[in-house]
Amino acid sequence: MKLSKKLSILFLFTLFVILWSIYFFYKDFFQLETFFYNLDNIQNFISQNFFYSVFIFLVLYSFLILCNFPFASLLSMINGFLFGTWIGGLISLVGGTLGAFGIFIIAKFFFLDFIKSKFLDKYSNIQNYFNQNDLELMILIRIIPGTPFFLQNLILAGLGANNKKFIYTTMFGLAPWSFIFGSIGQGLEEIFINKTKLNFSLVAQPEYLVPIAFVAFVIILVILFKKKFKNS
Repeated sequence: MKLSKKLSILFLFTLFVILWSIYFFYKDFFQLETFFYNLDNIQNFISQNFFYSVFIFLVLYSFLILCNFPFASLLSMINGFLFGTWIGGLISLVGGTLGAFGIFIIAKFFFLDFIKSKFLDKYSNIQNYFNQNDLELMILIRIIPGTPFFLQNLILAGLGANNKKFIYTTMFGLAPWSFIFGSIGQGLEEIFINKTKLNFSLVAQPEYLVPIAFVAFVIILVILFKKKFKNS
Protein backbone atom coordinates (compact mmCIF):
# COMPACT_ATOMS: atom_id res chain seq x y z
CA MET A 1 0.00 0.00 0.00
CA LYS A 2 1.31 3.44 -0.91
CA LEU A 3 2.53 5.73 1.87
CA SER A 4 -0.14 8.36 1.01
CA LYS A 5 -2.88 5.76 1.47
CA LYS A 6 -1.44 4.65 4.79
CA LEU A 7 -1.26 8.25 6.02
CA SER A 8 -4.84 8.88 4.88
CA ILE A 9 -6.06 5.79 6.72
CA LEU A 10 -4.15 6.89 9.84
CA PHE A 11 -5.71 10.36 9.62
CA LEU A 12 -9.25 8.98 9.22
CA PHE A 13 -8.73 6.49 12.03
CA THR A 14 -7.42 9.24 14.33
CA LEU A 15 -10.39 11.48 13.49
CA PHE A 16 -12.78 8.59 14.09
CA VAL A 17 -11.21 7.83 17.50
CA ILE A 18 -11.31 11.51 18.54
CA LEU A 19 -15.00 11.91 17.64
CA TRP A 20 -16.03 8.71 19.39
CA SER A 21 -13.92 9.64 22.45
CA ILE A 22 -15.78 12.97 22.63
CA TYR A 23 -19.06 11.06 22.51
CA PHE A 24 -18.10 8.61 25.28
CA PHE A 25 -16.65 11.26 27.59
CA TYR A 26 -19.54 13.70 27.06
CA LYS A 27 -22.46 11.31 26.71
CA ASP A 28 -24.75 13.52 28.77
CA PHE A 29 -24.49 16.24 26.14
CA PHE A 30 -25.95 13.89 23.52
CA GLN A 31 -29.09 13.04 25.49
CA LEU A 32 -32.64 14.18 24.76
CA GLU A 33 -32.63 16.07 28.07
CA THR A 34 -29.93 18.38 26.71
CA PHE A 35 -31.87 18.90 23.50
CA PHE A 36 -35.11 19.88 25.26
CA TYR A 37 -33.22 22.01 27.80
CA ASN A 38 -31.91 24.11 24.89
CA LEU A 39 -35.05 23.79 22.75
CA ASP A 40 -36.15 27.44 23.01
CA ASN A 41 -32.75 28.67 21.86
CA ILE A 42 -32.68 26.18 18.99
CA GLN A 43 -36.19 27.05 17.81
CA ASN A 44 -35.49 30.79 18.05
CA PHE A 45 -32.37 30.36 15.94
CA ILE A 46 -34.29 28.32 13.34
CA SER A 47 -37.12 30.85 13.14
CA GLN A 48 -34.64 33.68 12.55
CA ASN A 49 -32.32 31.72 10.21
CA PHE A 50 -34.52 29.06 8.61
CA PHE A 51 -32.61 28.25 5.40
CA TYR A 52 -29.26 28.57 7.14
CA SER A 53 -30.53 26.20 9.84
CA VAL A 54 -31.65 23.64 7.25
CA PHE A 55 -28.19 23.76 5.71
CA ILE A 56 -26.48 23.38 9.11
CA PHE A 57 -28.62 20.41 10.10
CA LEU A 58 -28.13 18.76 6.71
CA VAL A 59 -24.32 19.09 6.88
CA LEU A 60 -24.25 18.01 10.54
CA TYR A 61 -26.49 15.01 9.86
CA SER A 62 -24.38 13.83 6.91
CA PHE A 63 -21.18 14.26 8.94
CA LEU A 64 -22.55 12.25 11.89
CA ILE A 65 -23.71 9.50 9.50
CA LEU A 66 -20.25 9.48 7.92
CA CYS A 67 -18.71 8.99 11.37
CA ASN A 68 -21.17 6.18 12.19
CA PHE A 69 -22.59 8.24 15.05
CA PRO A 70 -25.11 6.24 17.13
CA PHE A 71 -28.83 6.97 17.24
CA ALA A 72 -29.24 7.97 13.57
CA SER A 73 -32.97 7.29 13.95
CA LEU A 74 -33.11 9.74 16.87
CA LEU A 75 -31.38 12.38 14.75
CA SER A 76 -33.99 11.79 12.04
CA MET A 77 -36.75 12.24 14.60
CA ILE A 78 -35.18 15.48 15.83
CA ASN A 79 -35.17 16.74 12.22
CA GLY A 80 -38.88 15.92 12.00
CA PHE A 81 -39.60 17.58 15.34
CA LEU A 82 -37.80 20.82 14.42
CA PHE A 83 -38.67 21.15 10.73
CA GLY A 84 -41.78 19.03 10.23
CA THR A 85 -42.26 15.69 8.52
CA TRP A 86 -41.44 16.73 4.97
CA ILE A 87 -38.56 19.18 5.40
CA GLY A 88 -37.15 17.17 8.32
CA GLY A 89 -37.47 13.97 6.31
CA LEU A 90 -35.77 15.62 3.34
CA ILE A 91 -32.85 16.71 5.55
CA SER A 92 -32.48 13.11 6.77
CA LEU A 93 -32.77 11.74 3.23
CA VAL A 94 -30.22 14.05 1.60
CA GLY A 95 -27.91 14.11 4.62
CA GLY A 96 -28.09 10.34 5.02
CA THR A 97 -27.33 9.81 1.33
CA LEU A 98 -24.33 12.17 1.43
CA GLY A 99 -22.99 10.56 4.61
CA ALA A 100 -23.47 7.07 3.20
CA PHE A 101 -21.75 8.05 -0.04
CA GLY A 102 -18.81 9.40 1.96
CA ILE A 103 -18.42 6.06 3.78
CA PHE A 104 -18.84 4.22 0.47
CA ILE A 105 -16.16 6.23 -1.37
CA ILE A 106 -13.67 5.99 1.52
CA ALA A 107 -14.17 2.23 1.86
CA LYS A 108 -14.05 1.71 -1.90
CA PHE A 109 -10.86 3.74 -2.28
CA PHE A 110 -8.95 2.17 0.59
CA PHE A 111 -10.24 -1.38 0.87
CA LEU A 112 -11.78 -2.54 -2.44
CA ASP A 113 -8.54 -4.08 -3.76
CA PHE A 114 -8.00 -5.87 -0.44
CA ILE A 115 -11.55 -7.25 -0.35
CA LYS A 116 -11.31 -8.41 -3.95
CA SER A 117 -8.01 -10.22 -3.43
CA LYS A 118 -8.98 -11.81 -0.11
CA PHE A 119 -12.65 -12.60 -0.69
CA LEU A 120 -14.36 -11.80 -3.99
CA ASP A 121 -11.75 -13.48 -6.20
CA LYS A 122 -12.34 -16.70 -4.23
CA TYR A 123 -16.14 -16.41 -4.36
CA SER A 124 -16.73 -14.96 -7.80
CA ASN A 125 -20.30 -16.31 -7.82
CA ILE A 126 -21.24 -13.70 -5.20
CA GLN A 127 -19.81 -10.90 -7.33
CA ASN A 128 -21.54 -12.24 -10.46
CA TYR A 129 -24.90 -12.53 -8.70
CA PHE A 130 -24.58 -8.98 -7.40
CA ASN A 131 -23.62 -7.62 -10.83
CA GLN A 132 -26.69 -9.27 -12.38
CA ASN A 133 -29.09 -7.90 -9.77
CA ASP A 134 -27.28 -4.86 -8.41
CA LEU A 135 -30.16 -2.36 -8.52
CA GLU A 136 -32.64 -4.71 -6.86
CA LEU A 137 -30.19 -5.90 -4.19
CA MET A 138 -29.02 -2.37 -3.36
CA ILE A 139 -32.61 -1.23 -2.80
CA LEU A 140 -33.39 -4.33 -0.71
CA ILE A 141 -30.36 -3.73 1.50
CA ARG A 142 -31.60 -0.20 2.16
CA ILE A 143 -35.31 -0.81 2.56
CA ILE A 144 -35.28 -3.95 4.75
CA PRO A 145 -34.40 -3.11 8.39
CA GLY A 146 -31.85 -5.15 10.28
CA THR A 147 -28.40 -4.60 8.80
CA PRO A 148 -26.61 -1.61 10.43
CA PHE A 149 -26.44 1.34 8.06
CA PHE A 150 -22.66 1.68 8.30
CA LEU A 151 -22.23 -2.02 7.44
CA GLN A 152 -24.57 -1.67 4.44
CA ASN A 153 -22.23 0.93 2.94
CA LEU A 154 -19.15 -1.23 3.57
CA ILE A 155 -20.81 -4.25 1.95
CA LEU A 156 -21.75 -2.27 -1.16
CA ALA A 157 -18.26 -0.76 -1.35
CA GLY A 158 -16.74 -4.22 -1.04
CA LEU A 159 -18.90 -5.47 -3.90
CA GLY A 160 -17.72 -2.56 -6.05
CA ALA A 161 -21.16 -1.02 -6.57
CA ASN A 162 -21.47 1.67 -9.21
CA ASN A 163 -21.28 5.19 -7.73
CA LYS A 164 -24.36 6.61 -9.50
CA LYS A 165 -26.45 3.53 -8.78
CA PHE A 166 -25.34 3.73 -5.15
CA ILE A 167 -26.62 7.30 -4.84
CA TYR A 168 -30.07 6.86 -6.35
CA THR A 169 -30.77 3.44 -4.80
CA THR A 170 -29.73 4.88 -1.43
CA MET A 171 -32.13 7.79 -1.88
CA PHE A 172 -34.91 5.46 -2.97
CA GLY A 173 -34.33 3.04 -0.10
CA LEU A 174 -33.90 5.72 2.57
CA ALA A 175 -36.89 7.82 1.49
CA PRO A 176 -39.64 5.87 3.32
CA TRP A 177 -37.62 5.58 6.53
CA SER A 178 -36.58 9.25 6.48
CA PHE A 179 -40.18 10.44 6.28
CA ILE A 180 -41.43 7.78 8.72
CA PHE A 181 -38.96 8.93 11.38
CA GLY A 182 -39.72 12.54 10.48
CA SER A 183 -43.40 11.83 11.12
CA ILE A 184 -42.71 10.05 14.41
CA GLY A 185 -40.48 12.97 15.40
CA GLN A 186 -43.56 15.21 15.51
CA GLY A 187 -44.40 13.46 18.78
CA LEU A 188 -40.84 13.46 20.14
CA GLU A 189 -41.74 15.65 23.13
CA GLU A 190 -44.43 13.17 24.18
CA ILE A 191 -41.96 10.31 23.74
CA PHE A 192 -39.50 12.17 25.97
CA ILE A 193 -42.08 13.03 28.65
CA ASN A 194 -43.40 9.45 28.77
CA LYS A 195 -39.82 8.10 28.75
CA THR A 196 -40.72 5.80 25.87
CA LYS A 197 -37.84 3.60 24.79
CA LEU A 198 -36.47 4.39 21.35
CA ASN A 199 -36.63 1.05 19.58
CA PHE A 200 -38.11 -0.59 16.51
CA SER A 201 -41.57 -0.78 18.11
CA LEU A 202 -42.01 2.93 17.29
CA VAL A 203 -42.11 2.13 13.58
CA ALA A 204 -43.56 -1.40 13.84
CA GLN A 205 -46.96 -0.15 12.72
CA PRO A 206 -48.94 -1.63 9.80
CA GLU A 207 -49.27 1.74 8.05
CA TYR A 208 -45.45 1.94 7.92
CA LEU A 209 -44.39 -1.67 7.41
CA VAL A 210 -47.03 -2.95 4.98
CA PRO A 211 -46.06 -0.60 2.08
CA ILE A 212 -42.35 -1.26 2.68
CA ALA A 213 -42.95 -5.03 2.79
CA PHE A 214 -44.92 -4.78 -0.45
CA VAL A 215 -42.08 -2.94 -2.22
CA ALA A 216 -39.56 -5.51 -0.92
CA PHE A 217 -41.81 -8.35 -2.11
CA VAL A 218 -42.08 -6.84 -5.60
CA ILE A 219 -38.30 -6.44 -5.83
CA ILE A 220 -37.75 -10.07 -4.79
CA LEU A 221 -40.24 -11.16 -7.47
CA VAL A 222 -38.32 -9.13 -10.06
CA ILE A 223 -35.08 -10.91 -9.10
CA LEU A 224 -36.75 -14.33 -9.30
CA PHE A 225 -38.40 -13.65 -12.66
CA LYS A 226 -35.13 -12.30 -14.08
CA LYS A 227 -33.43 -15.54 -13.09
CA LYS A 228 -36.27 -17.64 -14.51
CA PHE A 229 -36.26 -15.66 -17.77
CA LYS A 230 -32.49 -16.10 -18.19
CA ASN A 231 -32.72 -19.84 -17.53
CA SER A 232 -35.59 -20.36 -19.99
